[in-house]
Amino acid sequence: MSKQPERTKHLVDHYVDQLSDWGKITTRPLFGAVALYRNGRVFAMVWHGALYFKVDDDSRGKYEAAKSHPLGYVSRGIDQALKSYWEVPADVLEDGDKLSAWADRAYQAAKSGKM
Repeated sequence: MSKQPERTKHLVDHYVDQLSDWGKITTRPLFGAVALYRNGRVFAMVWHGALYFKVDDDSRGKYEAAKSHPLGYVSRGIDQALKSYWEVPADVLEDGDKLSAWADRAYQAAKSGKM
């Protein structure tokens, strides 16, 4: 197994542990990332060493204010962005209460199905 998948597995396990008091989280590979699910809904992804939460029109402003960015990838040599998932800011990752609150907001966005 290469270092990237090992690192990704470690990060996924870490985030699942960090959110264990907030809810039961399951994971599954999804398009090269690892998706985090709660009650069958994808609310987060781990991609290239970062955690991304689902956003909608109401929550995107917090990510923009934190100078975050959407999940980016390259397809057929062209830069793309999955604009419904934004990187979780470092200060949120470092604060368990904030992380749970932002995860809950991401879960609500996933439940609403709105972008």
